Amino acid sequence: MKITEQPLSTIQNLPFPIVMVDQHMNIQACSHSFYKFFGMERPKEGFLDLETVIRELPPSLLKIKKSKRFQKTQINEFITHITRKNELKWYKMVLHPSSESAHYYIYFDDVTKKKIALDLSLQAEKTARIGSWEVDLVNNKIFWSEMTKEIHEVPSDFVPDLETGINFYKEGEHRDKIIEVVSEAIENGTPYDVELIIVTAKGNEKWVRAIGKAEMINGKAARLFGVFKDIDISKRSNDKIKVLTDRMRVAVESSNIGIWDYDIVNNILVWDDNMYDLYQIDRNEFSGEVAAWEQTIHPDDKEKSLKEVELAIAGKKDFNTEFRIITADGAIRHIHGQGKVFRDENGTALRMIGANTDVSRIKKADNRLRQLLNTTEKQNKSLLNFAHIVSHNLRSNSSNLSMLTGMLLDDIAPAKQQRFLEMIRISSERLDETVVQLNEVIKIQTDHNQKSQWVSIKTTLDSVLQSINAHIDEIQPSIELAVPKDLKIYGISAYISSIFLNLLTNSLKYRNPKKKLIIKIKAKAEIHQTIISFQDNGKGINLEKHGSNLFGMYKTFHGNKDAKGVGLFISKNQMDAMNAEISAQSEEGQGAIFTLTFPNPKNSKQ
Repeated sequence: MKITEQPLSTIQNLPFPIVMVDQHMNIQACSHSFYKFFGMERPKEGFLDLETVIRELPPSLLKIKKSKRFQKTQINEFITHITRKNELKWYKMVLHPSSESAHYYIYFDDVTKKKIALDLSLQAEKTARIGSWEVDLVNNKIFWSEMTKEIHEVPSDFVPDLETGINFYKEGEHRDKIIEVVSEAIENGTPYDVELIIVTAKGNEKWVRAIGKAEMINGKAARLFGVFKDIDISKRSNDKIKVLTDRMRVAVESSNIGIWDYDIVNNILVWDDNMYDLYQIDRNEFSGEVAAWEQTIHPDDKEKSLKEVELAIAGKKDFNTEFRIITADGAIRHIHGQGKVFRDENGTALRMIGANTDVSRIKKADNRLRQLLNTTEKQNKSLLNFAHIVSHNLRSNSSNLSMLTGMLLDDIAPAKQQRFLEMIRISSERLDETVVQLNEVIKIQTDHNQKSQWVSIKTTLDSVLQSINAHIDEIQPSIELAVPKDLKIYGISAYISSIFLNLLTNSLKYRNPKKKLIIKIKAKAEIHQTIISFQDNGKGINLEKHGSNLFGMYKTFHGNKDAKGVGLFISKNQMDAMNAEISAQSEEGQGAIFTLTFPNPKNSKQ
């Protein structure tokens, strides 16, 4: 501020704080606003010294006060001041020496707001690593702020020009780009905002954001100015995030994992592309509500799945469950769902993000493995039981043969020899029979070449009945068939024939002699299985007494001389080998019902 000599009366009427002091800093005159500026009342008489008013003289005024020489040059200075209300203020002080007398005019201006704004701006620049710059195109001079110099890693006294400034950009596409945008700004006044790499004075590559604008005068650029931001850390982090995101996207797409985002507050469900593929739903037909997802869930799993969501939102457990869905083409898929709930500071659930994975193959393989283990366990128990029985029979027969042979070799009467030979024949036949039975069971357990196929129930029954027509003609039973002509079961044809034959001959063998034998054979198909039942009105079996041994080896229940106790044992093994089940209902004297249950494989064609 330039201060000219003013009469004392004129100084009093000036609208800003100004004071005239002597060399000892005693006030000679001042404006009316001076005392008010420093929070004081104007004295009714006389003047105070300056230090009393402003409370502390800055070093420059203390130097003048102590000096014997008159200060002839103007002083411009910023001072810090604590007001009488204990407020921190920043003032601009301008001291102007009088050319006519040994006095000084001192002007004060409150720059607190500007100082705070400047400090905040500088702090923001430092925190955000943003520097400013300006190019005077008329005089070819460049101004760089301290932060701009720091970003370029140059000394604080570094003086750049336009050419050296551009040469900091990495040679190649980055330098070519800055030349292009600066030239366009100078020629046409086009502003620019680009992200490029510079090579600092210390040889470090760094990503920066350069923003520039031209000031045009008479159609020509007179000045370029703008800001310069260090974005190296964020840029490289973003690049890493992009790489990781790309990798994650590829991993998710290749693993067929669907990602979903549920806005709990607004009931909006967002799916990625994989979710639509997983559920086989057209994007345009999906309403984006939870109810739309609910419609896809298998009816048997819906209640459980919705309960899992409720518990997760309530914070009682994590969402981690499995459920089945029914796709648009009617296929059933097993889905593993996992998610995390995000809450506000009050614990209110806001959103839930998670993933769905199709685990149908794993589930199918797991079920098949469990079935295989169960079947193997059953077969092992059956084989162990069979091995104990057969080994006992083999030892008994072989021991008996050895004893009879030894006795036959003794010198005995011819009549006894004939009797021993007959006993040897009987033991040999039983030994042969045991070996044949052993071979039959082992064949069932080890013959993996037997292939399952769709077998006609009616055709197989007709064939079996034809093979025992002599027995049927002899006994004249009533045989009722309720079997659909085209109904088929999936299994091993030879085993099915053997089982049908065994059940039919058992009905004939264990008939009630006091009743006409009635045999009823029924078959029906269900969604997942086909059921065949053989019912008769024969002697029946006391299952309370013999139920646990019904399918055991050499177990007989009626005392028939021709009963071997092998047929049901072999039939049970054959059913196990086909992953099918056989069960019985019976009461002694009331006949029996044997039920065969065959699973219907989904992927096999009839």
